[in-house]
Amino acid sequence: MALFAKPGGAIQAGQPAQPAFSQLGCPAFAALVEAMQSREEKTDPKFGILDLARASGNHIEFFSRFRCKYHIGDVLDAMESWPVPGEDTPVVDLETLLPLYHTEGLDLILAWDGLNYLHPELLPLLSRHLAKKCNPGAWLHAFVYTRGDMPARPLRFDILSPEKMACTRHSEDWVGAPCPPQRVLESRMPEFHVLQSRLLQNGLQEYLFQINKN
Repeated sequence: MALFAKPGGAIQAGQPAQPAFSQLGCPAFAALVEAMQSREEKTDPKFGILDLARASGNHIEFFSRFRCKYHIGDVLDAMESWPVPGEDTPVVDLETLLPLYHTEGLDLILAWDGLNYLHPELLPLLSRHLAKKCNPGAWLHAFVYTRGDMPARPLRFDILSPEKMACTRHSEDWVGAPCPPQRVLESRMPEFHVLQSRLLQNGLQEYLFQINKN
């Protein structure tokens, strides 16, 4: 999926100075895991988790520490091509683009870096689509670029620990990063609010959103 249009849309030649593999600290993700553990101790829940990336043994193994139902979205690479509402496409059917027919009671949505690739007009539609399937108190975790360029395709994330992740770049091509500020993200996702926001050293902003109370 792609949540924001890439400014200019121009693909740039590979930038070999930037390594294809790196690690990043993820304090908001660590806080999320801690919050899940706290909720588990108090209520012994079964968490509903939606991973918007393709199936990953690493992700599934990490969350196996919780009693959960793990759903695979596998839409990150497709988001950029989702149709934008206009004269030729007046209706965007999110249920077709991201089928959630049998997905109920979500407590966590893992968006990874997908919010960087979706057209801005589609973000409110996606937010509404996801929120309809969420339990009260549900979280959404994401990484958003804050400056410069970003890979032409979403990164692959591997969880090393609650505090650290490895990320791997699949392409040598780069595009301009949209860099939406927090207030813009919140305005486009009215069903959610920012619970934590952390600026990471590599130019990513880590966000932990939580669904708004009805």
